[in-house]
Order: sequence, then structure tokens, then C-alpha cells
Amino acid sequence: MPYWFDGNNLIGQSAAAAKANAEVRKAFLSRLSSLHRSGGGRFLVYFDGDEPVRSTPPPGVAIRYSAPMSADEAILCRLREIQHPGEVIIVTNDLALMARCKNEGATVMSWQDFMSKMQTRSARRSARKNPEKPVDVDDWIQYFGLDKSKI
Repeated sequence: MPYWFDGNNLIGQSAAAAKANAEVRKAFLSRLSSLHRSGGGRFLVYFDGDEPVRSTPPPGVAIRYSAPMSADEAILCRLREIQHPGEVIIVTNDLALMARCKNEGATVMSWQDFMSKMQTRSARRSARKNPEKPVDVDDWIQYFGLDKSKI
């Protein structure tokens, strides 16, 4: 399922502040790339303004700059253009944008809810890779037809 992120809202910086200090944006994108590598989904981040410096996004994360409109408007415009907006999850802490995206048929969640979902997904994936089910020796003895008194 694709996730679209309200970038400036989630990093807590205006377009001007993010342009002046790109480290916060880079750290956010790096975190998303890490979540993508662990099976998090398809990620698209909308940032306000123009791209400050032409750069390659981290693996698994696409980036859209919204100028001349706001990232909120770019997200809403794109939701109106796609055939199945209900298949998109918008991640933002902006309650007004959440309401507007819901009205367009999208699923919405806060950053906190998104991170909880990613941690739950990661824990399930780890459990599948490393099941901690205790071994029942009696079951194995019976399965292999061994005589327990001779073991």
C-alpha cells in the first residue's frame, strides 16, 4: 500500500527553514528509507516549495516538491486524480489535512500511528524469521518413533 507523507508538517519545519537546514529533512528521509528496507511499503514524501538542491532520494523513498502550491494542496490534487484514493494512506499530523484527505476517500494516520504500525509489522516479521516456539521433546521422540526409556 502506498504511503504519502506531509513532509514539512512531519519534520516540523517550514519550507524556508528546511531549505536553510537540510539536515532535518535528510534525517527524516533516511528514517523512511530504513523503514522501507524493513518492508514498510511504498513511500512518497510531499515537501512544500521547490527542491533546494538537486539530489538523489534515499532508496525506497520518492520525493515531490509542491511549488507553486502547498504540499497539502498537491496531496489533495493528486488524490482527486487517481482512480482509487482509498488505496493510499496519508501520514500527517495536520488535522485539517486529515479531514480533507478522508473526504477524498483516502486513509489517514498520524506519524505516531504510522510508527506503531511499522514497529508491529517489524516485530511480526522478526517472529516469523526467528520463531521462539519451545521445542516439545516428547513430541519429537514420538514423531521419530524413539523409545524414551533408551534416551
